[in-house]
Amino acid sequence: MVDLAMHMMDIVQNAVRANATKIDIGFLEYSRDATLTFSVNDNGSGMTPETVEKLEDPFFTTRTTRRVGLGVPFLKMSSEQAGGSLKVVSSPGVGTRIEAVYRTDNPDCLPLGDLAGYLVLLLVANPGIRFSFRYKMDENEFSLDTGEWTEQGITEFSKNEMAPAVKEYIHENLKELYKNRNTESYLC
Repeated sequence: MVDLAMHMMDIVQNAVRANATKIDIGFLEYSRDATLTFSVNDNGSGMTPETVEKLEDPFFTTRTTRRVGLGVPFLKMSSEQAGGSLKVVSSPGVGTRIEAVYRTDNPDCLPLGDLAGYLVLLLVANPGIRFSFRYKMDENEFSLDTGEWTEQGITEFSKNEMAPAVKEYIHENLKELYKNRNTESYLC
């Protein structure tokens, strides 16, 4: 994975495969601490403690279509290379929380990538799932919740005119946040 947007897509797809109906995606960036915490919380099927212990092994996967599972090991590797860490908490029948911390002052910190584009792909491909997305940078924040959009009658993200408009909305709001980024940060 070359950026955090790709990691986001991979981890969220794991939640989708675990039959999650609600997925919360978070990016919390603190310039004072020079950290970025990326997290995905879901209400999917969850995992046993034994399965959680095996997640870091690239030769372990619960999927029957292949013999390797590289998403979580790559996320762990990239966060640790950037001076951070990975934490996975899960309970069967409850869901899973994956949290990766990155040092933004470390030159090995991954770029953010196209968060808006990947997020729109997730919304379009998974219309039955309630997504919430939050990017907080110090005191400033952008968030969205597809459940709130549904209450307002916005449901068809896959329509020709909707997906580009939603992507532009996310992109412009993130761009405003990024203007406040510390100049020592390696995120881009």
